[in-house]
Order: sequence, then C-alpha cells, then structure tokens
Amino acid sequence: AALRREVSATRFNELQAVLRSLEEGSDLAGVFGQVDGLLGALENAIVALKGEAVDIRNSEVRDEFDQQWVERRLHGDAFEPHVAQRESEGGGTAPPDTMMEVHVVGLSHHKAPVEVREKLAVAQPMWNEYAQELVEFARVGARGVISEVAVLSTCNRFEIYFAAPVVKRILATECVRAFLREKTGLVRAELDEYLFTHSAADAVQHLFEVSSGLDSLVVGEAQILAQVKACHEHCIQRAEDDQEKVAGSGGKFVSRLTEAGIHMGKSVRSKTDIGKGSVSVSSAAVELMIMKAMRDLRKSASKARVCILGAGKMSRLLLLALFSKFPDADVTVVNRSPEKAEALLEDELVKGRGGANAKVASTDRLQEVISQSDVVFTATNSEVPVVLPAHVEGREKAIMLVDISMPRNVSDDCAEVSDVHSYTVDDLKQVMEANKTKRKAEITKAERLIAAEVKNFMTWVGSQGAAPYLAALHSRREEIRQAAVEKTRSHPEEFREKEVKALDNSVRRLIDKQLFPMYYSIKEPEDQFEKLKRITALRELMALEAERRRS
Repeated sequence: AALRREVSATRFNELQAVLRSLEEGSDLAGVFGQVDGLLGALENAIVALKGEAVDIRNSEVRDEFDQQWVERRLHGDAFEPHVAQRESEGGGTAPPDTMMEVHVVGLSHHKAPVEVREKLAVAQPMWNEYAQELVEFARVGARGVISEVAVLSTCNRFEIYFAAPVVKRILATECVRAFLREKTGLVRAELDEYLFTHSAADAVQHLFEVSSGLDSLVVGEAQILAQVKACHEHCIQRAEDDQEKVAGSGGKFVSRLTEAGIHMGKSVRSKTDIGKGSVSVSSAAVELMIMKAMRDLRKSASKARVCILGAGKMSRLLLLALFSKFPDADVTVVNRSPEKAEALLEDELVKGRGGANAKVASTDRLQEVISQSDVVFTATNSEVPVVLPAHVEGREKAIMLVDISMPRNVSDDCAEVSDVHSYTVDDLKQVMEANKTKRKAEITKAERLIAAEVKNFMTWVGSQGAAPYLAALHSRREEIRQAAVEKTRSHPEEFREKEVKALDNSVRRLIDKQLFPMYYSIKEPEDQFEKLKRITALRELMALEAERRRS
C-alpha cells in the first residue's frame, strides 16, 4: 500500500512537470506520456500484487484453520486454535475485544444451484436447534467464538447471521464455513464457490436488501419480509415461553439486526413502489406456466387442468395468483389432510378471486390426479421427492411439473421421461428479469433508504463497543473523587463535614471538566472502525479495563 502511494505521488509530480513543460513550449510531452504510461502500468501491477498477497494470506489462514480444527476434533476442548491470535498480530496495539461485528455466511439463487441449496435447507421448526449446534460447534475450551446466531432458510436462500468480536472475524467466519461443511458432507472445494461472506456494514446492508425484496428472485416480493420476521421471532424465542420450543440464540446484536431488517423492509415498501404489483415466487411460477403452456402442452394455460400439491402458504399464494389470471381454472388441491385443503379453498381472499371449479383430494389419489392434470405445482414441506417417474410414465399427453419447494418435491429422474417438462425455482429467472426492469427506478430509491439506515445501525454497533470503556471511565472518575474525599476525612481535626462536602463538589467538577471531553468524544456518532481507533486510544491513554455490565 505504501509503495502504491509512492507511485501515485510520483505520477502526480510527473504530471505537474508535463504541464509546466507544455507551458514553456517544450517538445518533451511525448516522452512524458511514455513515462506516465510506464508509471501507470507499475501502479496497476502493484494493485494486482496486493490483491494476490491478500488472497494468499487468506488461503494460508484457511489452511491453518483446517489443520487446527482437525486437531481440535482429535484432542477435544483442551486444544485451542491460535488463528484468532494471528488476526490481531502486526506489531501494533491489540484492538479492544468489546467491539462486536455482525456477519452473514450463506448462499442464494444468485449463484448456488438448487441441488446445492437443498443440501443446506433447514425446516423452520429446526432453525433454533441448528443455531445452537453452531454455537456449540464454535466453542473453544470454555469460550465461545460465536456468541449469537440466527438462521434464515427459504426456497431461494440459506443464510446464517451471527455476531463475534472484531478481533475474531476470520476465526468466526471460518467456524461457520467448517460447520456447514460438516452438516452437508461437502468438502471446501465443493461448497466454497457458492458461499458468500459479508461482515460489518456489508452484512447489515445485505439483510436490509433481503428484507426489502431487492435481493429476491422476484424483486419486491413480500413473502421474504414474513420470513425475516420468522427469523427474528425464532432468534429471540425463550425456552420458558414454550416447553416444546428450543430457545433462540440471538443476543443483543443479532436480534437488533433482524428487528432492524423488519423495519427496513416495511419502510422501503411504504416509501417506494417496490412492492406495487409485485409477484411472489408462487405467482412467478404461474407466470412461467402461462409463458410455457403453448410450447410444452400445445394448449392455452387457461384450458390447462392444474394440480397443486400441498396446502400451506406457498399453495395459498399459488391459488391467489392462478385465480387472478383464471378465476374458473380447473384446480385440484392434493394434501395429506383433505380438511386442510378444503380450508384453503374456503379462505376468504382465495374464494373472492375464484375457485368455482376447484376441488380437493387426499395424497392417496395422487397418481390419479396427476394422470388427469396438465400442470402440477409442488409446494410441500417434504424432505424427499414426492413426485416420482412412476407418476408420469406412460402418459398420452405432455405434462408440466413446476417445483417451488426446498428441498425439491420432484425427482430429477422425472425430467428424463418423455413429454415431461420439469421446472424448478431456478427456471423463474426469466420472469424475475422482466420484473426487475419494471422496478429499476424504485430499486434506486430503496437503495438510498437502505444506505442511510446501514449507517445508523453501524453507529449503534460502535456505541455498544464503547459502553464498557465509558463505564470504566466513570468508575475511574469515582475512584479519584472518593480517594480525595477519604483523604480529607482522615483528618477530622482539620476539616469539618461541611468543608468535606464542598471539597467533594469541587473535586467532582474539576474531574468532570477534565474527563467529560473524552467521555463525549467517545460517544460521538461515527462508523465502527473510527470508533475502534478512538476506544483503543482512550484505553491506552487512561489504562482502562473494560467493565461489562448486564442490563
């Protein structure tokens, strides 16, 4: 970095020489141009070298982590990896460990194929148990590397939000990646290319974009906000609230982050038109059927006989989208509980859009219903495929299978059967792109709102790191004051109580005058890294030890 600054300064000085030369009418401008080109190439080479050095360093840290983690597995809690120590090495003062960071590690529809996403998918009732497993996995000796965790798993994304001290950033993120490899059985080379990691402000921005619908398969869709709400509710769940539920692992930082994500999602939708006329994954699936029906089925989508497998939220959204287009569509809802399917069709909003030709069937009749259908939508919570090749073999007419479940409900082998056209959520991207183009201006408005709230959240995070040292500064003030008062009281023959009190007040004012500029300085709103430098300086100047108090 220092070398790059030196080259940049040289280029600037050389440019000034060129300008002076041109003013004097010199014919050396061409030579100066060649020199500038060489210096520019040198600067670019230094930038590339720096990037390679960072990549090599990160690779070394990951390799070191893997080796140490294997040793930990062999030796148990007695072994403590020293990667965390390496993070703060560099010859300077170690940063205060009171400064926390939020992170997110995950994958989504943007990069990870459905085959990988379903390996990480976690059913919502299991989110808290999964989070607790991670906290325990990341425990080193009696200490935890990761103190707070929240899980968000949907058909299009899997994300783990967690908090850890700034000084343990690399160790914490590598713990999460190692945990995911252990849970999925995938090796680093198979999983890492799909995983993303965001820390600090980038992690906050990511969640805000997710809850606002900007990162969704279909921009502006509202279902993701409900899923972020569920993530927040799970992470703050208390064990005593419900004996059957596992307690959440979200502490002060992660719970505040998910709550802020909910507020951000609501704010963006109320202050922009990002959600106006927006579609969910379910309605995008209906749009896909309309787009592909004539090509795949040789008939209009309005005349297709439809089967919806499942009677949950996704199926409700499918019915709403389908009846909005075709109120009289021929639909059969198949579910293990026909009563639940009947209740779905009797839903006030669903019934208000159509359903005159809708009926229900139990899963015992699945083969019969599929044989009579042109289009099958699957949206169940099953962990294994429900629609198998046997269900679609030997047909005399084509059929569309549209699977919007995670894990997938339709077997991969179905696509190999003649006249079967099988689609997953990854095939909805064409609908997504059309939707994104319509909302381009609203996306820009939403991004401005998000940027402001990210800054506010990071200011709050910084203030939390400062609190233990503000408490220590207050204690130091009291120590000095009490020492002065006690020394005075030790000479009762010289000072009366009235004089002691007056001295006490004078000492308090004097100390406040000296310390309050520091106190208010450290409370200044600023980003996390500026706050970190200020806290470090105060700690060294006043020789403070952090005081952690529970509210």
